[in-house]
Amino acid sequence: MLTYIKLDNFKIWRSTGPLRLAPLTLLLGINSSGKSSLIQSLLLIRQTVKSDDSNLDLNLGNPDNASYNGSGNTDSVTLGQFQDVLCRSGSASPSTPANQFGIEFRWAEEPGGTDSSLFSARYRKGTGNSAELDYLRLGKDGQGFTVKRRKAGIYQLSLANQRRPLGQSADYRPERSFAFSAATLTKLGEQAETIKHIGPELLDELSRIIYLGPVRRLAQRDYVWAGRMPAHIGDDGAKAIDALIASGVEYQKQKKAGSGISAEAQLFEQSIYWLNTMNLADDLAVKQLGRSARYELQIINHGEASNLKDVGVGVSQVLPVIVAALFAQPGHIVIIEEPESHLHPLAQSQLAELFSQVSDDRGVQFVLETHSEHLLTRLQRRVAEETIAPDQLAIYFVERDGTKAKIDTLQLDEYGEISNWPENFFGDEMGDIAARTMAAMKRKIDEKEISPPREGDE
Repeated sequence: MLTYIKLDNFKIWRSTGPLRLAPLTLLLGINSSGKSSLIQSLLLIRQTVKSDDSNLDLNLGNPDNASYNGSGNTDSVTLGQFQDVLCRSGSASPSTPANQFGIEFRWAEEPGGTDSSLFSARYRKGTGNSAELDYLRLGKDGQGFTVKRRKAGIYQLSLANQRRPLGQSADYRPERSFAFSAATLTKLGEQAETIKHIGPELLDELSRIIYLGPVRRLAQRDYVWAGRMPAHIGDDGAKAIDALIASGVEYQKQKKAGSGISAEAQLFEQSIYWLNTMNLADDLAVKQLGRSARYELQIINHGEASNLKDVGVGVSQVLPVIVAALFAQPGHIVIIEEPESHLHPLAQSQLAELFSQVSDDRGVQFVLETHSEHLLTRLQRRVAEETIAPDQLAIYFVERDGTKAKIDTLQLDEYGEISNWPENFFGDEMGDIAARTMAAMKRKIDEKEISPPREGDE
């Protein structure tokens, strides 16, 4: 799991400082404040290390390659050019010059694990306004390697277990900011044994990310199913229904045969459970259209089946969220923007139950960008009830401070109380209640004073 992230001069951020990432991390705050930039930085490194272009130090994304199916060498984020990423009000820090931006994070097998690995990179403006690697530190403390740019295309390589650098060469430029070419590893000989595994470990960790964006694929009347469980659900949830159909076909077959429910069929069974607890559906059904490869997903309420296309948009928007959580395997990192989209308050509260239960049962990490007061307050309640430990949560409030972003860590105690609520955190709720009460009282007084006397009154 990811244990912290730090950005310097990245988009709206001068510096985030090191932000702890817990098993359940919430990013709260106003629109266009910088919350999404925190997520984009991770997706940016993920798409870079998974790219097939070894000449790119950082894959800023190609709009023509911006597919949201979540598989293959597609781009999850398109950030333009170097100047579009560099903070316009950036400033120099001890680690990052004002004309560079930095991305840093750690990951470990367990929350709070001391045996963690570091990715720390800085980028400068390169040819054609690309992003060129200036510095990279990768690996566990006391292990791994560091590279520093000396001049265009030439890098100095240092191994953490050696005092002196190995030298500088064009061969020491890491491909895609994380790994050395096979030729370079061969050239390093025995010294490569201590570092050749580090790049693949980073690739493995970032491949564990399941990302679901704020705009999910709208419901279709029917779906073409390939006959097996998809490997990915897609950044817009495009393959989430395919996963449900694959699981639903097995579930219905096993229910009809009276046999036990297999692991693959549990996705469908558990999705029914969560839709039911959210008061969105009583049941689900998968219906094959004739003998074709097309299938219909039906939502069942009060004994009546409706096509997914014909029910409220909230159902089609939350299904990918449910599937993303249940699809995740131990060690996966699920990042979701606006999971509460189009949902009523009860369903938003139940999302908190879904995320906390899956995180606890399976060791799945969730990073949630949300505006939902109901999701947050349900998590606070579970802390007060001692079903969630306070250190399992990290809650941040992001806001704009002029041209830069500002982030506050919300302090959560063992009773679920937040001691440093920002002003107008979820709007001025108490102010609205007080103003409404005063207005109602004034109207009642005014109406009583001007109402005509009733017959028989003196």
